[in-house]
Amino acid sequence: MALTRRDFLKALSASGAGVALGGNAAFAKDKALVVEDPRSSYPNSSYTENMYRKEFAFTYGNKEDHGTAYHCVNCQGNCAWDVWVNNGIITRENQVANYTPINPKIPDFNPRGCNKGVQHSQVTYEKDRILYPLKRVGKRGEGKWKRISWDEAITEIAENIYRTMLEKGPEGLYIHVGAGMLTEIRGAAGKRLGTLLGAVRPYIASYVGDMFPGVSVVYGEGNIGCSYDFFYTTDVNIWWGQDPNKTRIPDAHFLWEGKYNGSKQIVITPEFNSTCVHADLWVPVKAGYDGFLAMSIINEILEKKLYKPKFIKHFTDLPFLVRLDNKKLLRLSDIDFENPPAEFDEETFKVFKEHGEEEGGEYHPHEVFFSWNSKTNKLTVMPGCEGSPVKTLRLKDIGWDIDPVLEGKWEVTLKDGSKVPVTTVFSLLKEEAKKFSADRTWKLTGVHPKIVEQLAKDIALPKVVMISMGFTIGKYFNGMLAQRAIASISGLVGRLGPYGGFNTESEWAISGMGKLSGFSGKYKQRFASGFTSEFVLGNMLKDVEKLYSDEDVRRATGLSKEEYLKKVKDMLSNYGNDERWKDSIGKKDGKPYWDTVETFLIFADSRFRRNKGDTYKEAFLKKAKFFAYVDFRMNSTAQYADIVLPAKSMYEVWDLRTNPGYHRYANMAQPPQNLKPVGESKSDWEICTMIVEKIQELAMKKYKETGDKKYIKIPDSTHSKTGYRELDKLVEEYTHNGHVRTDKDAVEFALENVDQFKPNTIETVRKRGGYLQLNEKAGKTSPLYPDKPYNSFENNLYLFERFETLSGRLTYYVDHDMWIEYGAALPTAKEPIRPKRYPFVLMSPHARWSIHSTYKTSTLLQRLQRGVPYVMINPEIAEKKGIKDGDEIKVFNDLGEFYAMAKVYPSCPKDAIIIEHGWEPFFFKGNKSHNTVVASPLNLLELSDGWGHLKFGGNWDGNQHAYTTSVDIEKA
Repeated sequence: MALTRRDFLKALSASGAGVALGGNAAFAKDKALVVEDPRSSYPNSSYTENMYRKEFAFTYGNKEDHGTAYHCVNCQGNCAWDVWVNNGIITRENQVANYTPINPKIPDFNPRGCNKGVQHSQVTYEKDRILYPLKRVGKRGEGKWKRISWDEAITEIAENIYRTMLEKGPEGLYIHVGAGMLTEIRGAAGKRLGTLLGAVRPYIASYVGDMFPGVSVVYGEGNIGCSYDFFYTTDVNIWWGQDPNKTRIPDAHFLWEGKYNGSKQIVITPEFNSTCVHADLWVPVKAGYDGFLAMSIINEILEKKLYKPKFIKHFTDLPFLVRLDNKKLLRLSDIDFENPPAEFDEETFKVFKEHGEEEGGEYHPHEVFFSWNSKTNKLTVMPGCEGSPVKTLRLKDIGWDIDPVLEGKWEVTLKDGSKVPVTTVFSLLKEEAKKFSADRTWKLTGVHPKIVEQLAKDIALPKVVMISMGFTIGKYFNGMLAQRAIASISGLVGRLGPYGGFNTESEWAISGMGKLSGFSGKYKQRFASGFTSEFVLGNMLKDVEKLYSDEDVRRATGLSKEEYLKKVKDMLSNYGNDERWKDSIGKKDGKPYWDTVETFLIFADSRFRRNKGDTYKEAFLKKAKFFAYVDFRMNSTAQYADIVLPAKSMYEVWDLRTNPGYHRYANMAQPPQNLKPVGESKSDWEICTMIVEKIQELAMKKYKETGDKKYIKIPDSTHSKTGYRELDKLVEEYTHNGHVRTDKDAVEFALENVDQFKPNTIETVRKRGGYLQLNEKAGKTSPLYPDKPYNSFENNLYLFERFETLSGRLTYYVDHDMWIEYGAALPTAKEPIRPKRYPFVLMSPHARWSIHSTYKTSTLLQRLQRGVPYVMINPEIAEKKGIKDGDEIKVFNDLGEFYAMAKVYPSCPKDAIIIEHGWEPFFFKGNKSHNTVVASPLNLLELSDGWGHLKFGGNWDGNQHAYTTSVDIEKA
């Protein structure tokens, strides 16, 4: 029997806690008792103790009924919990401490959890829980609904999907699992459905602004770094744009245990956050000028010769040669290597060629680069490049001995016989870095040259140093350049593997999971850029045109507003449908999106809360002919859907989660025994299975009526190897021939097929306490040792394996035409975009009392904060504006305004105001949230594509920007 809200309340009062504890008498005595010295004696203490014992006994229930869980929201913590039940009702969750320590000399990961996860049991039964399938009967957003059956809901969804496939083909579908369900198993249900049907799916990390494209430029991938226990082993930790005390609560203890172990903790942020409180040094950089600070540190390292020449020669492209006539890297394709000039090192070239013939490789001249070899005083091809037949980064081996020169200028003979001057990337970097000397950047960054000098030493001199960079940096308009500059520091001072380096958000290698969410390449989803597709879908160009002046755009891009807008529109025109995708992908600038979409099926995605500006919702709803939404709670996106489906929440399903790589454990969610269903909610796997069954039923019915195969074979020439989507085989293919129909089936499938999980079954994981420890195969670029913390790139450092970059090395030079034109071929920094006519930067960091919008409506967590949206203001600014703590204020600019409570906050910089993000629009007056005053312009360099390793995919997309506006405030 399904559990209704009324049943739940009855169970707590009549048959539950009240009866078990003796009614009202269990909680308080009628008269207060004054005890002068409770240490010596306290009368009737057994009464209180018994009360709590009874309460605990009721809450605990029976051990054999308990479940295990974690929270698959977008906090990435992946913490293990026990879930307690009594009478079929979840009573609480309890942290567990079952993780096996890896080394007695290193703190372990027990227990994990935070203030958000500890109250999910309450959220399970909150008033905004969706209990039944609902159909809109009024206007979108009007709040008028009709309860319908599951069959009615699934039929309507399937009919709209089928109609769209017949009329527009798969490119008319948009099926997406949002950031509210970041988990390998549950998330795979919707992804598998979308891939099977060929639907459009946007990139989550991009549209939420959590990409690290600047890091991908340097390392070839954005998600790199260490498990959090590594921070215990370091000499210096730098937290750049981060607040781990607030956002990494389960892991923050490693910082402070590391501090007791002798490490120095440095925080670089505009605001004095909760991590700064305990840090050894806080560096208050001005908002948006992190790139300038990074470049000044690079200059200090180069000027004071704190860099590691031997490391640079092996593992970076800094010795590579650049043509001074066109600023392009000198490539093998520039040289006549059949009739080589005198300066060409023909012997090494031939050795590499012979090596390639033995190994089955060959030269690809356009992807082979040169250094000047001091051993031969000649122009020498470098091993390890993308186009080299020799893939090692070794500079000395049997047959070759290369010692690249780092600084100098030479003349090289080209194919046509002309001569051009060349120099090294290292020489050019030194010139670029001089523009950002600390005395020049001081006024912009607010960071004194003495602090820059200290930071350079703290990074270069100790044995183990880790620079960790948060998501905030990428949320500025020129944040990609700032990310790149910060990520470039570690490579200068030789930090990889055990010596530290750079940390964003490490990920484990999990092979075999693609069998669950995909079809081994037979079918592909239409993978769309997150920031670009949302920009187009929400007509966000309108906000950009309205907010920024020509001066604002010139300051941030070097182009006039007219030139910038034309460039954006030109690059957007390279995509938009299947035909343009086929002509452009991997070859032209711009990012893939489909403006052909009209039928939407979305899971757990609060897009009307998240997206910036004031145009998105209206434009999206105008585009959507049909919109179905699946979630466990009625959020600001569900309110505008045509059909809403009730999903089970985290304690009610089977699930499994591994990444990101904060720790080495995969947690399994197992529902408590005899748990009563909440309303008519179903798991995502059940829902998707029902949808494919209904689509196949509709297609087969039409085929049997007409005999025409066009009703069961939908053409798809670009994303299906067969050239079709075969609707008569949907159920068979979606369910793996009937083996995967439910969430539990999916967990069993993953345990059987993922190498890094082996050897494990549901039973072994359950006996262990709901988790498994990843085996040695989980390490991506380093071994995952059984007794040591993990950090990236040990294989590169010790085995000379190449990085996944065009050069095979840490990349400092990008000779894409646009990057050269905009002065970004080398690491550099550019001003943030924001209207200077308004005095305050609007900053919206992660929240303490929610995970983005998840748990924002929690009654319990609302009681622990102010209960309404609030804006943090520096006391001096508040006094000047006549604003007191608790006042309602108006925040405004050219885009609009919103209202919130004032919180006078000394930790806020004087040139900014802060509002923690995640507040749903319905919390605000007139449904106008803080995103109303934010535009998110597209960065042209992030739109660039088709160069080396900078081609659209999981490691190369742009960000939707959040820190791109300025405002004024006044008392309302």
